[in-house]
Amino acid sequence: MDGWTEILALANAERTLAAEGRWEELAASTAERVRIAATLGPPPAGARLALEALNVVQQELTATLAIAHADTRRELAGLNTNRGAVAGYAAAQAPSGRNWVNDQA
Repeated sequence: MDGWTEILALANAERTLAAEGRWEELAASTAERVRIAATLGPPPAGARLALEALNVVQQELTATLAIAHADTRRELAGLNTNRGAVAGYAAAQAPSGRNWVNDQA
């Protein structure tokens, strides 16, 4: 397998890792792909099909990452909202001047 085909195979594997939410493995694979790509130099004419396929896979991978990023931001925003609501509820439910640890006023 030549280097161009190898980075295409890694990109395909990364697409699967991203779809499955396997972020640490994705990061390691991406680092390996970048390392290999840096050693290749200019592509020969025979690498055109692999590069075109790589472009498609990279666009799909980027879209998957963008969706995961948006989902994570939404989830974090929800946690912040819930935390504020819980704090407000707890403050409203606590009797004034009462010590919850040993139930003394």
